[in-house]
Amino acid sequence: MTGQPKKLAAAQVADFLRAGIQLVGQLYELHEHDDDQPSPDWGANQTSAQFAFLERQLSEPFPGREIGPLCEQEQTLDNTRSACAIVARTILSRLNLIQTFSSRFPQEIRTFKQLWPREDVEILEERLGIFKSELGLGIRSSQHTGTRESLDSAAAANSLDEREFDTQRKAIATPKSKLPSGNSAVSLFGKTPAGGKSRTGPDSQLYNKNTEFTDQEMIIRDFLLESLKFSSMTDREDSVTVAHGATFDWIFTSKEPGHEKSHVEESLTTWLSNAHDSGIFWISGKPGSGKSTLVRFLRHHPTTLDLLHRWAGNEPLITAGFYFWISGTLEQRSQTGLMRHLLFQLLDQEKYLVPIVFSAKWKHYQSLSTRERIKASVSWELQELKDALKSFMQHTVGQAKICLFIDGLDECAGNHKDIVSFFKTTASLFSHVKFCLSSRQLSIFQAAFINNPGLELHDLTRQDMLEYARDHLHGDSITQVLLVKDPDGVSRLIDEVVARADGVFLWVTLVVQSLLRRQDYREVSTIHEFLLQHPADIDGLFTYFIFEQPAKDRTCLISKLFQLLHAREEACHATGQEEAVTMQLWELALACQVEGQIDIPDKVQEPTADVINHICARTKDCFSNDCAGLVITHAPSPSGIRTRAKLTPARLLAESKVSYVHRTVKDYLSLSHIWSRILGSMIGTSFDSHLALLTSHILQLKGPLDGFEPHRQIDEWWPSIPLAFTHARLSQDARSQLVLIPEFDRSLCQHWAFRDSIEKDHWAKNLFSSDLDKKYRTPWLVILDKLREAERRQWIQFHDTTEEGTRRQAAVVSLFLQHGADPDAMLPETRFDPSATALEVITSIYRKYASPEFGSLRKELIRLGANAREGHDVFYQVYGN
Repeated sequence: MTGQPKKLAAAQVADFLRAGIQLVGQLYELHEHDDDQPSPDWGANQTSAQFAFLERQLSEPFPGREIGPLCEQEQTLDNTRSACAIVARTILSRLNLIQTFSSRFPQEIRTFKQLWPREDVEILEERLGIFKSELGLGIRSSQHTGTRESLDSAAAANSLDEREFDTQRKAIATPKSKLPSGNSAVSLFGKTPAGGKSRTGPDSQLYNKNTEFTDQEMIIRDFLLESLKFSSMTDREDSVTVAHGATFDWIFTSKEPGHEKSHVEESLTTWLSNAHDSGIFWISGKPGSGKSTLVRFLRHHPTTLDLLHRWAGNEPLITAGFYFWISGTLEQRSQTGLMRHLLFQLLDQEKYLVPIVFSAKWKHYQSLSTRERIKASVSWELQELKDALKSFMQHTVGQAKICLFIDGLDECAGNHKDIVSFFKTTASLFSHVKFCLSSRQLSIFQAAFINNPGLELHDLTRQDMLEYARDHLHGDSITQVLLVKDPDGVSRLIDEVVARADGVFLWVTLVVQSLLRRQDYREVSTIHEFLLQHPADIDGLFTYFIFEQPAKDRTCLISKLFQLLHAREEACHATGQEEAVTMQLWELALACQVEGQIDIPDKVQEPTADVINHICARTKDCFSNDCAGLVITHAPSPSGIRTRAKLTPARLLAESKVSYVHRTVKDYLSLSHIWSRILGSMIGTSFDSHLALLTSHILQLKGPLDGFEPHRQIDEWWPSIPLAFTHARLSQDARSQLVLIPEFDRSLCQHWAFRDSIEKDHWAKNLFSSDLDKKYRTPWLVILDKLREAERRQWIQFHDTTEEGTRRQAAVVSLFLQHGADPDAMLPETRFDPSATALEVITSIYRKYASPEFGSLRKELIRLGANAREGHDVFYQVYGN
């Protein structure tokens, strides 16, 4: 497709941005007026005509689409056009709402502010900023100067003379003469028409390292910082193996006096200590070669920090890191998780930048009352986080040097092109930022980073692997005797171990541990013979450990463990509890005990340290011996421990996290033919992994690690409740639903502090909206109630452009109306909400968010005969306010 259609499409978006920026300025000025002032004539009719014209343009097919399919940049631009069209329709809906209903009320600024709330204006401004950023990214990837000019014209929108608009846009432009006097219109680009600073965000001059925040500002600052955190934030780094002994010391030190540094050593130390043409250092290597271990080693090594301080000079040094983990939670494997963790670490070191990088959210939470802030929640969108990170980089130019360590780019879910583009673009824009990245040698990363300094780890760790094998073989009391007798044989044995590993450090660690588990050697040659039984291929090695080496009964035990880990993942994916995928050793150990006859005690009793140690130690022994170290445990992160009371060694052991030793293990088990063999090992047994895990949830309630004291804090048990019910649903054993779910209920009742009889005060009464009072609710009433709750809890977004947002909600309501739902349906009053009819619920959402879809639903309800209740005008009623 030629460049002309792309230029035209970009110009349409730029025109929309220009009009939107002007409108935002007008709206802010109107909101500055006193409530009792008359509402000025601000040109609503002309604005409606202008956005109607823009909406028609943006809603048309991409210019030139009929010629052929869109390329990647054109598709991105078309997505931006579509989102702009949605926002344009919402603006038109808001204008129509005002024009239709403002005549019913006094013509005061107060009326206007209620019909077009400031929060809507702020989110509109934020959306326009995102569109501007998206348009800018698209243009940077394009070589068309006309497209660039379109963006430049949008950026200068407020300083353009009216003569620069074409005739058609002149006719519908909002007359500036009709704006009320006062402050100049606010621009997204940080300047007013007169060139002054914008009022839309916190002035960066007001916030610096010496700023003393007020108590209120500190609360908002810490609230935003905390909202960036997620429970599994450090789990992957905590689970990465710490480098053994002197492993990787060669990177910074020479082995012998006078030894010249290798090219790799020189490259890395130079990159860390000096300004470099490349802001990226790429660590690549085969699966299992030790990349994550090296990244952790580098990030925390004193020499790394010394070299980086040399680069930073007199400026402060800021470091942060992130470890992608494809087997972990959504945050651990997504760009959103990356941005949140990086921003938390960076802003935690430069807290004064919080109000600057999150200016829109800062303004919003400053405008809320204390009570509203307590109820408020924060959701983060990827583009918003990217913009915030870019803003952080911009505001630290000349103020600090930044080095970020990012491990496992290949474990990032989604499009790898996006993550590559982000790092390369950021590194090229900011010379004070460095990225140390690691990944497998996938073609996309090779193409992107081949010209950057870096190292191929599997070619450099031979000496480290030799030392690892030597230290562990000589450190074992049984084998040490044989090794002393035959030093030459030992040397050949160790060389053979490393040679067969072919650069894969994981292979060395697993095989050396396998050699040490066997204790019946009579001479070194016997060890060597056993070594040769281990396949050199990593997948072949896994097959040997799981299916070939162990006896049949041990293979069944291995199969049982892997099925339990898989069942937990399956249940978490079903419930959306990504943070619960990684099990604690205690809950897995209890599930492992489940055999044919299920024995559940009647009473609740805290287990002793001896019981905990015995059960957990037996399961850990299975990990290291039967599973050959393919499953491991690691200490829980401090944020993962629910309470610090009675943190005994037994308690820490029980709460340790269980995971696969490496991603390659999970990749291997996910192969269909391998998983079929895993399941086949248990044919003829009654084992059901979901039933076992459901039983574990019950046993955890019967033997609580936190001690036993009935209470009413349902949040403490909530993670287990949906998982338990999901395991019951997925189980093939009828006992799960007929026997164990009632037992789960009884166990929870033992923990519930009753205030009345069980019939009136059950733990599930409010949690599951139980029908204990025999109040039947139809699905139509449930939908309306959920909408009412969503508005109260602010789950609905202003100017929502997502497919899963207000448009989807409106489509669901429309389906109910099409199939005979009662237009006069009534929701009863609750302790949170007043009574409301279907018309009132829909109208309230329309009044607050100006969603055109909900405006259409309101008209449809009226057409179907819905009647407004006298005295229940909802145009000034927003639930929860």
